Amino acid sequence: MAKIVESLKRLSVEHDTRKPNDNRTKRKSELVSSIEEAVSINHNYILAVCGTQSDPEFRIGTALSDLTCVIYSVGERISRTITLTCIKSPIVDMRFSPTSRNIFYLATNSGLITACDLRAKGKVVAEFKDSTEDGKMKPLCSFDMSYDERIIAGGTEHIGGDAFILFWDIRHANSKLDDKNSLLGGYWESHMEDVTSLAFHPNKQDILASGSTDGLINIFDLTQPSEESALTYSLNTESSVDRIGWLNDDNLWCTTHTHSLQLWNCDGVAPYAKFERSNIAVSQNDDPDNCYVVRCHASSVLEHPFLLAGSNNAKGENLRCLNIINDRLEVGHNMIGNKQIVRDSWLHEKSGSLITVGEGALINIWRQTETTSIEQNSSHKLVAKIGTGKGRERQHRTKPY
Repeated sequence: MAKIVESLKRLSVEHDTRKPNDNRTKRKSELVSSIEEAVSINHNYILAVCGTQSDPEFRIGTALSDLTCVIYSVGERISRTITLTCIKSPIVDMRFSPTSRNIFYLATNSGLITACDLRAKGKVVAEFKDSTEDGKMKPLCSFDMSYDERIIAGGTEHIGGDAFILFWDIRHANSKLDDKNSLLGGYWESHMEDVTSLAFHPNKQDILASGSTDGLINIFDLTQPSEESALTYSLNTESSVDRIGWLNDDNLWCTTHTHSLQLWNCDGVAPYAKFERSNIAVSQNDDPDNCYVVRCHASSVLEHPFLLAGSNNAKGENLRCLNIINDRLEVGHNMIGNKQIVRDSWLHEKSGSLITVGEGALINIWRQTETTSIEQNSSHKLVAKIGTGKGRERQHRTKPY
C-alpha cells in the first residue's frame, strides 16, 4: 500500500429550503422533444449518456442495461454509428476524449477502464486497471479524467475496509495495449464507503473532488506528495452522495441518494443552499415520494445553471428545469412530451441541445420554445415559437430512484 501512495509523488499534472419559484413571468420557456429515438425494442433501460462538444454535428454515447453501448451521430437528425458489444460488466460511466471525438472511454464495475477507437469499429486501444494485489481488480463505482486528458481517476467500492481513488497516467498507455501498468497510485484513507462520484475541476487540472456514500465531499490537490497533504477540504453533507460537480471555480453542487440538492463553497462548513425532495417537487400537486432529481448542468447556455428534476404520476412523466440562481431555485423550462423516467442527461453547449435518456429506452433531443404573453382585448394569449439558432437545444440526464 505504501508503494502506491509513494508513487503519487510522480504525479504532476501541467442555505435555502424554499420551493422553486413558480410565479408566472412575462416570458416563459418550454422544451419540446424535437427528436425521439428508440434505442432498444427489448425495453432495456438507458442508464447514462455523454457526448462531444464538436460543432455542428456531434456524437453521443448511450449505456444500456444489457451491457451494450450505442454511439450516435446527431445533426439535423440522429443516426446510429456503432454498437459496442464487448462489455462484460455493468457500465459505471463513460466519456468521450476531450481532444478527439473518435476516442471513447468506458469504465465498468469489474474495475477496467478501456479506451476505444471509433474509427476502428470500437477497437480497444488502451486499458487501465489495478492488478497490483494478486491480480484482483477493484470494482469501480465512478471515474473521471482531467480536461487535458492526462490523468484518469477511478473511485472504487468499499473493499476489505478501504475505499480507493486510483490514478492512471494516460500518456503511459501510449495509445496501445501492452504489459506496462500505467497506475500511478491511490488514496484510501479519505473515504470509508463507496466512492460514487469523481469530478476534476474544469479549469484546474490539479484539483479533484470526490463524493461517497459516507457523506463526505473531499477536494484534493494532486500535486501534493501524500494523501494527507493533498486533502484540502472535506465537506460533510450528512447524507449519501450520489453525484457531484463544479458550478464554478469555488462552488460545487451535490445530489444525494435521497434526491436532495446541496450547493457548497469549497471552504464552507455547511452548504450555502439545501433543497430536500419536497422542495424540488415539479408541481405543487406532486407527491414528493414520486419526485426525483436527475443532474445539475453548470453551463449558462440556457441563461442559468439548472437542475433537471422529474416526477411520475397518473398523468404521465413530468420534467422541469429548475434554474440555480445564487442560493435559490426558480422554474426555468417546462418540458413537453416526456414519456419516461429519465436516468441521465447531457448538454451540447454550442447548440444548446439537451439530451435525455431513461427507462423507456428513448433518446430525446429537446429544443427550447419561447412563450410570450401578448395582451389582447383584456386577455392574454400565449404564442409559442420554436428556437432554431444557437442556444436553442438542450439535453438532460436523470438518476434512478
